[in-house]
Amino acid sequence: MNEVPRPPGHDGEALGQRLAVELTRAVVQAEKRFGRTLDRRELARRLNVSLSSLYAYLNGTTLPGTGVFDALLAELGVRGTEAGRLATLRDEVDAARRLRPAAVRSAARRSPGSAAAPRQLPLSHPVFVARDAELVRLDALLGPSGDPAPGRAGVAVVEGTGGVGKTALALHWAYRAQHRFPDGQLYVDLRGFGDKAVMDPGEALHGFLQALGVTPAAVPTDTAVASGLLRTLLAGRRVLLVLDNARSTDQVRPLLPTDSGSVAVVTSRNRLDGLVIREGALRIALDVLPRYAARTLLERQMGAERIALEPREVDELVDLCARLPLALSVAAARTATAPAGSIGALVRELRRARAPLDLFGVQDADVDLRTVFHGSYALLPAPAAQLFRLLGCHPGPEIDATACAGLVGATDPPLALLDTLTAAHLVRQHTPGRYTLHDLLRLYAVELLDGGPPQERLDGTERLLRHYLDIARLADHHLEPWRPTPGGAPSLTGAQPPIGDHAAATAWFESELPTLQALIAQAAATPGLESYAWRLADACALHLRRSGRRAQRAAVHALARDAAGRVGNRAAHATATRRLADALSRLHRAEEALGLLYETLRACRTLGDTEGVREVRLSLVRVYASCGDPRRAMPHARLALAMAERTQDPVALADGLTSVSQQWERLGEHTVALDHARRALDLYIRLGHLDGQAGILIGMGRAEQGLGRPAAAIGHYEVSLDLDRALGDRFREAHALEHLGDAHAALGRGKDARALWEEALALFEDLHHPDAEPVRAKLRAAADYPPVPASSQLSP
Repeated sequence: MNEVPRPPGHDGEALGQRLAVELTRAVVQAEKRFGRTLDRRELARRLNVSLSSLYAYLNGTTLPGTGVFDALLAELGVRGTEAGRLATLRDEVDAARRLRPAAVRSAARRSPGSAAAPRQLPLSHPVFVARDAELVRLDALLGPSGDPAPGRAGVAVVEGTGGVGKTALALHWAYRAQHRFPDGQLYVDLRGFGDKAVMDPGEALHGFLQALGVTPAAVPTDTAVASGLLRTLLAGRRVLLVLDNARSTDQVRPLLPTDSGSVAVVTSRNRLDGLVIREGALRIALDVLPRYAARTLLERQMGAERIALEPREVDELVDLCARLPLALSVAAARTATAPAGSIGALVRELRRARAPLDLFGVQDADVDLRTVFHGSYALLPAPAAQLFRLLGCHPGPEIDATACAGLVGATDPPLALLDTLTAAHLVRQHTPGRYTLHDLLRLYAVELLDGGPPQERLDGTERLLRHYLDIARLADHHLEPWRPTPGGAPSLTGAQPPIGDHAAATAWFESELPTLQALIAQAAATPGLESYAWRLADACALHLRRSGRRAQRAAVHALARDAAGRVGNRAAHATATRRLADALSRLHRAEEALGLLYETLRACRTLGDTEGVREVRLSLVRVYASCGDPRRAMPHARLALAMAERTQDPVALADGLTSVSQQWERLGEHTVALDHARRALDLYIRLGHLDGQAGILIGMGRAEQGLGRPAAAIGHYEVSLDLDRALGDRFREAHALEHLGDAHAALGRGKDARALWEEALALFEDLHHPDAEPVRAKLRAAADYPPVPASSQLSP
């Protein structure tokens, strides 16, 4: 095959670079003559060409036509023999390039003899775990063939909070894919966060253009022109650009390639919506590592043998590091050269530390956790910064938008502020309307709050407690709307979730219960805010009882009692003590419960609280009945009924009749029990008191069974069961199922009885309740003995 002829000793690319150098020298000499920097925009206007074309001429990327070239020399003051020499050089470049096809020129650009392709990727971390799904998504930028997808340049944005491993992911993928980009890999740290000045895109362009062979003097000073030159140089090439640590879309946009051969991967702590919307960038949002991956990261950095020596401590260290890769790496570095057992020592140190972030501090600012977090926080507008600080008041695992309104004292959810925080990846919206931040960011928010005026924390905490108390009271009202509420039913406001019925109230309590428990503990420990502890505990009491949370119920009322005792509020102390006794009774701690109830009885008498005395009597009935001692329970039941008869309060009357009826039933006086029960049921129905109806119907069923009428008992149990399920009272639902099974067994329906007992057993086991054992015994007995024929059963 014949070679392409060309002038001997002359190579088009080398000649082109020589011409660019000569033109650059002419520009410098012109500036010396004029005594100022040459105005390139004005020069382009005089030549009637675009500014980017002018830069391409000066850089040697594009060869000007003879007319434009002569005009350029004239504007630069190049005349005579010098102008002739440069014109000849220009013609030689033109001739050499015409003789060489585009394919040859492209090969020459990548040949060993040409300028080396840039290889700017910094050293990546040797330990990289998980992120498999994210790597697959980045691979999609390369298309099915493994080469950059055709049509347009690929752009990906890797976003996430500081220290979550954005750069590690970008570089890990870049090294994996670098063979797909033979024309080079460009990297820049845009310094979007931290103490150093954020990098101007013009500065980044200057570095990229030089890496691609543009001489410093030929780099355009205008950012838009330099951006156009970058795109021109990348055209037809396959180059990977890693734009690390970007602050904004505007900072990144001038650096993006447009030609389909190149790919840009951007990392940022901010959510770069503009790149996703306008440039169609692939968004990859990083969260903290899964637990298994966090443990693997420690194992690879510390060594498997070291990890195996302290497995429990490693698990706790993973939690204390919030599964944040940077924190895990810092912790691993702290223990790398320490003796065995040092993981446990670090865990104990972190647990005890007043400022745990101190233990994640190192001299290098880019890996010091507090400095990393501050880089994002410092850029927040003042209102968003205040909301982030105040999140340090919130003790729960997550917070909803309405609670944020309460936190800042707003009448509506501060959605714009929350969007600012999520865009900065300082909080995460993990479900619609609900937000969370990992434990180390929470610690940082607490530090910021502690470092500010004490009143800011106190005011924020009180606003938060008031917000939750208002909603808890509203939700509690919908759990028991028949109960009179002092001052009327709570009203719904714009800063509250839409709670308008029983189902919504139950759902709210279920979602917020961990937060409510933490708030009760926080209020109890905060001087001046103790009253919120017992008021919140009162509002949560019914839901805790119905949902069968026996231990939590006792814990919150113990906190409420301690808080009331510390501030000397005797009425609140008495109420909290009675509620604690009721909770302990459900835990089968009857002796403690009785001691607390007699203490409360004395306190209520001293206070002249007759209603409190009546409530204590009913509680004493429940404790004695749970101990199987109806004879000791009956006097208290009768006294409670007598007090109600004096006041003629219908709810108190119904409760008193129920209490007396239950004791007569337990004493075997079933007819007398049914008489009291029917009167109680009539009152409850008139009041719309579903809870009372469900309770007394179980008693009526038991009395009917005692009279040998199991079919009548079934009717009562079934209505009670429906009510219990509607109310969400799982404990009483389990008992209704058990009694219903008893009645079916009495009618010889062994299969039905076993199915009902199995359902009851599942509920009792789910509640971890000891009443599960009698049901197991019934199921064992049913398995051991065949069913009795129905004809031998008592007639209904």
